[in-house]
Amino acid sequence: MECNLLVVCSHHLILCQERRLQCLTFTGVKEREWVVESSIRYMKVTGGPPGREGLLVGLKNGEIITIFLDSSFPVLQLKHQTAVRCLDLSASRTRLAVVDENNACMVYDLNSKELLFQEPNANSVAWNTHNENMLCFTGNGFLKIKASNFPTHQRRMQGFVVGFSGSKIFCLQVHSMTSVDVPQSAPMYQYLEKKMFLDAYQIACLGVTEGDWRSLALEALEGLDFDVAKKAFIRIRELRYLELIHNIEERKRRGENNADVFLADVYSYEGKHQEAARLYKRAGRATMAMDMFSDLRQFEHAKEFLGVVGGNEGNVQQLIKKQAEWCNTSNDPRAASDMYICAGDYMKGIEIIGQNGWMEKLMEVARSLNKSQADELSLCAHYFKHHGHHSYAADIYTRMNDVKSLVDLHVEARHWEEAFSLVEEHPQFKVAIYMPYATWLAENDRFDEAQKAFHQAGRSDHAARVLEQLLRNAVNEKRFGDASYYYWVLAKQCLENAKDNVLDSSLGQEMVDKFTEYHLKADIYHVYSAIQKYIVRLQ
Repeated sequence: MECNLLVVCSHHLILCQERRLQCLTFTGVKEREWVVESSIRYMKVTGGPPGREGLLVGLKNGEIITIFLDSSFPVLQLKHQTAVRCLDLSASRTRLAVVDENNACMVYDLNSKELLFQEPNANSVAWNTHNENMLCFTGNGFLKIKASNFPTHQRRMQGFVVGFSGSKIFCLQVHSMTSVDVPQSAPMYQYLEKKMFLDAYQIACLGVTEGDWRSLALEALEGLDFDVAKKAFIRIRELRYLELIHNIEERKRRGENNADVFLADVYSYEGKHQEAARLYKRAGRATMAMDMFSDLRQFEHAKEFLGVVGGNEGNVQQLIKKQAEWCNTSNDPRAASDMYICAGDYMKGIEIIGQNGWMEKLMEVARSLNKSQADELSLCAHYFKHHGHHSYAADIYTRMNDVKSLVDLHVEARHWEEAFSLVEEHPQFKVAIYMPYATWLAENDRFDEAQKAFHQAGRSDHAARVLEQLLRNAVNEKRFGDASYYYWVLAKQCLENAKDNVLDSSLGQEMVDKFTEYHLKADIYHVYSAIQKYIVRLQ
């Protein structure tokens, strides 16, 4: 069976013979026939339920009709001025693209029959099945793509376009069908220029590069279209910006609605700090600009906003502290200490100075402090003591009237004369001085002096133990004269203890018995010392 055109439906074949259309089953049974007023130049299946599909038909006289397979009556859609060469219907069936015999592509609104736009040099046309506002057409060796009312962009390609789905274009070249993937970057950027972010996003979904997604996300973010920006950033897995969007959305839910502040936050994330600062200032949030520059360590820029936020002492000190923290972390501790002290944070300044051993600088700071700053003065004294400058530490404790710390300082430094001078004025520290003094004497084998020091400290028990140790050492070293002397000293101490315990008869008697024992041993060792010396001379 001869025909001019042929299309296939779900259950039927549609044959065109000049002005006649026939609907045949796959078994060859003719079910329906239509005769139109002029020769049929183009027809296309527009979809529909199986067995009830619709056909879009273009005639030589310019009429464009719709035929449904289950209806005998064609429906006139539009009357074009010249013969039709190609047709296509948009996905929503509201717009019709027509290519006529003058190679002009014209797009009509089917509801109003109004011509929306036209493009020259076309021999075929196809709407994008995924996007209502995009079509493509071929002609003169070029494939042209048009989005909405924007100018077309083109690329070289021969043949007739028969389909446009997403980013894929199907083209008939003589007897072969080819498909071409076309990036949708150009139309996306056309929408971006007009701030039509949702439309740009829909185009991007058809197929663009990662760089295009990033551009869309940033443009939408700067346009405060957070829904589109979030979707685009999710595509490229940009968590940092997603956190920013989440933060802004939370603030909006809490009632914050200052667009300048939101845009300033975006600019600060993008590194456009001057623009962000200008917006913060315009929104009355100069403090945020100052904080931003402080975090960036651009303290000179931050100081420019002190006058705007009110250059009160608190703001100034806060800014100086941040600058000091940065100096400290960037290995400039001297500048950091100066800034901390300038900001009134003496503790951190003193700590940095002390850790670096700058004693002259520490002395200057200590002199600038008053008595009420006890913690700061104590920290200064601590570092002076740590670095061996005991006289400076002693001066500070004297200024503070901290006698206990002064006593501890002299004892720790073994400055016994200075410590003894304090005992005269402050006898309550006698034990605190003489006990470590006696221990030091004993450690340096000055047992006789150690015993006296223990007695001065009121610790006779320690003195007795030292004397007994001296006695054992003398006997072991065969210094029997010294042993006699030590026993005599022990005997005297027992006699004194007996006098002190007159009321306690049992303890007094015990001391008398020990006196008798030690006195006898003193006499024995005294005699034996002479004998031992005589024997040594004979040898």
